[in-house]
Amino acid sequence: MKSNKVVAMPFNAKTKEDDELYRCAKFCHEIVHPLLEVLPRTRESQATLVEFLQKRITESECNFSISKKFLINRVGFSDHDLIDNWNGTPTDLAWLMVHEQLSNYFCRFIIDNWNIEVYLIHNVPKTAGTSVCDAVYRQSWFVAYPQTTFGFMTQTTGLLGFALQLAEFEESRPDRLYIGGHYNLPDMLARLGIANRCRGISLTRSPTVTMSSAVRYVWTRVEAGDPNWTEAYPSLDSAKLSSLRDAIITSDDSAVLAAMRSTIEVIMEASQFQENYADLLSKYYYNDEIQDIFSLCRLFDDNRGLTPCIDAARDEDLICRQLGIDGPLPRLNASLFSHRQLARAFGGDDAFGAFIAPASLRSAEIYGALCVLHARSLVPAESGLETD
Repeated sequence: MKSNKVVAMPFNAKTKEDDELYRCAKFCHEIVHPLLEVLPRTRESQATLVEFLQKRITESECNFSISKKFLINRVGFSDHDLIDNWNGTPTDLAWLMVHEQLSNYFCRFIIDNWNIEVYLIHNVPKTAGTSVCDAVYRQSWFVAYPQTTFGFMTQTTGLLGFALQLAEFEESRPDRLYIGGHYNLPDMLARLGIANRCRGISLTRSPTVTMSSAVRYVWTRVEAGDPNWTEAYPSLDSAKLSSLRDAIITSDDSAVLAAMRSTIEVIMEASQFQENYADLLSKYYYNDEIQDIFSLCRLFDDNRGLTPCIDAARDEDLICRQLGIDGPLPRLNASLFSHRQLARAFGGDDAFGAFIAPASLRSAEIYGALCVLHARSLVPAESGLETD
């Protein structure tokens, strides 16, 4: 394992416009940093920031030259409000710098313009991905996340998404780029053009455990009164959730168990929950090209540097080896009660698994295939055998 000393990697612009984008981002970051510390992360602040940047770019007379063709073909811009009227003016450039689509382009920009190793930390929700990314970050590596919406950008990075990521990357140990978070794996490999040239992990767990974790997380956030969650689950009362949770921890009374099960069913039937968690694994492993377990297995065969990990705790050594980091991994758990306590309301783990099975058929099939791929990845480490 390397020391934490930062060794700067040179920026080697692939094209003149890559260099122009780099210079513009560096300029904006240098002049706007104090303002970012006081602005809330809102659309109104975004407009305020654009006005400030437009004035300063105009005054600088830097003439950053970025074309519409570059933004469409390289960055993948699809915001017609900006692109259709693009003239490369200071106002255009200011809006570009605060746009989530530019921020989402950051990983591809780094891959194209730096000689770095690329590591994926692909994780299905509720599979301990936060713990793994936290371990990487604590060892001074940069972890990038998808920036697919304004909300995601401001939550994970800030109002000046692309430039802020660039500054943090160059201040970290920039001979590696880690790409973490919840994303469709085959889509990400195709979008970044990194097939056969990256290492990493794909974190998952069984549909039963994942669904249990999702239910318990929603319960915990609603019980805490988090407005982002109480609005999505308006039929749930935080005080009643707290009282019921206390009761289930200490009691096996049939009425308490029935109330617990009924509440869990309300959570699982909510439209927000269905959108986020129903048939979860297919959302993260299938796309237009990968639509069955055979094509999924071929994807991993073609990317032997990627390894499925089916339990973050049991696979800790494998995870650290794949990501080139030191252990141990932190244990971060946001739930107020355990899977065993949840499953007891249904009559045990097998009964809960049977309850969710109709809505998890494809996920169960995918999980089975990932278990086989995971077992294959353990052969060289455990037996000394070589695989081709």
